[in-house]
Amino acid sequence: MPSSSSSPQLPSTTSSSRMPSLLEPHVACGPLARDRGSLTLVTWVQGASANWLVLRYLYALLSGGARAAAAADGGREEQGEGAPGVVLVSFLRDARFWADGCVRLGIDLDTLRRSGRFSFVDGLTGLCTTPQTPSAGDAVIITGSGSQTSDIKTQVEAAAARLSAPGRTMLIVDGLDAYVAMTPAGSASDAENLLMALRENVYSTLVTLAADEPLMKPAVRQQGVAGSTTTTTGLEREQAALVLGQAHAADQVVSLRRLDTGAAADVSGVLRVATRGGGAGDDGGEELLYHVSGDGSVRVFERGA
Repeated sequence: MPSSSSSPQLPSTTSSSRMPSLLEPHVACGPLARDRGSLTLVTWVQGASANWLVLRYLYALLSGGARAAAAADGGREEQGEGAPGVVLVSFLRDARFWADGCVRLGIDLDTLRRSGRFSFVDGLTGLCTTPQTPSAGDAVIITGSGSQTSDIKTQVEAAAARLSAPGRTMLIVDGLDAYVAMTPAGSASDAENLLMALRENVYSTLVTLAADEPLMKPAVRQQGVAGSTTTTTGLEREQAALVLGQAHAADQVVSLRRLDTGAAADVSGVLRVATRGGGAGDDGGEELLYHVSGDGSVRVFERGA
């Protein structure tokens, strides 16, 4: 059936591309949707962005799929819980980016914000520029003068207070390492303390961090031909400390990377999921391949499929 090119608001995205069946057990039924106090870590590298995956977490939480899946997954759904609320804090992307991505999945973030189920905290605009009058609905903008972790905590809590959803509140923090890089006094310990403080007041948390190989080898020293040595920068050491610290603390680690054999037309990258205490075989992890199309649809499949 031909699709109308004049109607971009409601793309004909199938439910399988919105939430691929192989991804659903880890996203809609994973610790973020299921376990109180849990931490989910999503790592990504250049060429294997986590944008599409964070959008699937938002879809699972805001479309009601996570609640229904959790209720069917071992009876862990708590009695009396309604639809969950979500606070999204992004240090890498503005509100319009997330709104456009969610529209492709059939979710209207503006409507959900007005109904008290979604709140957005803009950690990018205010830290990089002098923010003008907010234009993205009721989004909270972290300003340059509010770059101290205590101020950020206050602003995120203010965003969470705007939620009126009857169920639990989930926190998604996109690009916490970018905060460390953008603030002169930023450090891994500051970011970890901020995240711990934010986690105290929400049901569960997801954080995304860059994990490119050069950033994960801060202690490696290369011996030069003339006997000189080169060391990594302080920022690289802070990045490695933050990622490794959160990986040890996380209940679930979802890592995205490019194919080891190079680029492929029908494969965008490799997704690896390791869940702590999730059942037999979960600790060993599971690897899947994925392909992100130009229209934002996603296919997740096993090797050889």
